Amino acid sequence: MLADKGKPLQLNVVAQHAQVGVGTVYRHFPTPEALVDALAADQFAFLIEEVDTAPRTLQGLRSFLKATLMVFVQDHTFASALINPVTDEVQTQRGRLLDGIRTLVKGTVAADRLALLALAPSDIMLLLCGVGFAVRHTPNRDDPALLDRYLKALLDGILPRHAGCGTPAAGH
Repeated sequence: MLADKGKPLQLNVVAQHAQVGVGTVYRHFPTPEALVDALAADQFAFLIEEVDTAPRTLQGLRSFLKATLMVFVQDHTFASALINPVTDEVQTQRGRLLDGIRTLVKGTVAADRLALLALAPSDIMLLLCGVGFAVRHTPNRDDPALLDRYLKALLDGILPRHAGCGTPAAGH
């Protein structure tokens, strides 16, 4: 896909590939950022469903974070829409996603007796964005265990156990 080449989207190139006029593309997407938002809307919908249905446990949080990390790894444009959404629809979806993460993290902390570092849901998403970037750019990106190793390091860092309760990895 054009957005996956790591270069800014050029709407005239999009029009060429879609075999439509440039004016048609600009009518639907007045800026490249609006097109990125449109491309990200499905990813937001997927992640909102994932966070809303995830069990409020460490395993549920881990599964949601892994699904989110996969989105960042497979679709680098998602980070742009997450960080700076330009359309009302994606701004609303972003808010719903962050609210869902807040609820999931609070439930997980209570259920599994975890401490939570002072991180907002947006901080967690930005950390996942960074991990996704690292996965996409490591020479070992085809290592099937890489995602799980990076995710474990992230979870160990953001969700330390209360003193005397073991480590988050103990439940894996």
